[in-house]
Amino acid sequence: VYKMKMMLSVIMITCVMVGADALSCYQCVDMDISSTSDEINEMLESLDLSGGMPSCDSATSTECDNVMMDTCAAVTVEATMEQGDQSATMEMSMKSCVSTSVPESVDEDKACEGFEATFEGINDSSYKKETYTTDGC
Repeated sequence: VYKMKMMLSVIMITCVMVGADALSCYQCVDMDISSTSDEINEMLESLDLSGGMPSCDSATSTECDNVMMDTCAAVTVEATMEQGDQSATMEMSMKSCVSTSVPESVDEDKACEGFEATFEGINDSSYKKETYTTDGC
């Protein structure tokens, strides 16, 4: 009986320690797209570009849902597109939980390759990814 109690105590302490180690990150997105075209600006106003995520202005740091999510990431994307006398500028900042076991989610070079493929042909664009392993980033 003593060994069982001791084993249960060890299991409970381990569970508390694992729960305490869960990483807490901001999970949000801010996106702004503006155009020289009033028609496009009006259309953009009616679109929800957040994908259901809260704005970073109002978000609070929350615990990552999955224990495999062991890193916080912040991605900043900027691009300006021009066609004729029209232009559009996009700025996006997204913060989320990511896993170091998925190289594309933490390696800036790998993630940048995907961005560059998506925005191929756009000369004025930039991509930056930062990762953090402390709470509240």
